[in-house]
Parts: sequence; structure tokens; C-alpha cells
Amino acid sequence: MEEKLYSLDQLEALASGDQAFVDKMVDMFIHMAPESVDRMINALADDNLEDLGAAAHKVKPSIDMMGIVSLKQKIRDLEQWGKNRINVDMIPGLLDEVINTLNDVVQQLRNR
Repeated sequence: MEEKLYSLDQLEALASGDQAFVDKMVDMFIHMAPESVDRMINALADDNLEDLGAAAHKVKPSIDMMGIVSLKQKIRDLEQWGKNRINVDMIPGLLDEVINTLNDVVQQLRNR
């Protein structure tokens, strides 16, 4: 069995036993994450690093709430690097890591 890349502990604590709320938030993440990925890919392709940073900022709370610990710092780095146009040569590799992890998490959540 593959390692879970997420933890719903924080979300479940917030839900106080309301499983419908947990399910709704998971569904929202499953639909929102690919949109954020597309936005970041397009922003990088257009050399619009400011928008890439904005997209990273938008998805950051969801990554934290879904307990995706492996992306906690990476998404913050993408946000800052994009907004400030720093470490530009490192952005594509970091974005690939974020995209691959988000895609894997979405797949795991669909199969939970």
C-alpha cells in the first residue's frame, strides 16, 4: 500500500464529527487542485511569475488543511519566488514536484 500523502486530521478536528463537511471539503480540493495546477503551468509558460505566485498563494491554505506536509514549504517557496521573481531557474523543477504531489494526492483522495 502506498504512503498517504495527506492527513485529514486537521480537517476532521475542524469538522467536529461532521463527515458531510469533511467530504465536501475533500471534493472541493479534488476539483480545485487541478485548476490551480493548470493556472501555475500556464503562468510559467507565459513567464507570468507573479500569477504563478498568486496561484500558489491561493492553493496554500488548502494544502495546509489537507495535511500535505511535503508541500508546506514548497508551495510557500513557489509563492515567494514567483511574486519576487527570485530563484527563477529553480521554479520549473519545484513546480514539477508540487504538481506531481498534488496529482497524487487528488488520486489518493478519490480512492479513499
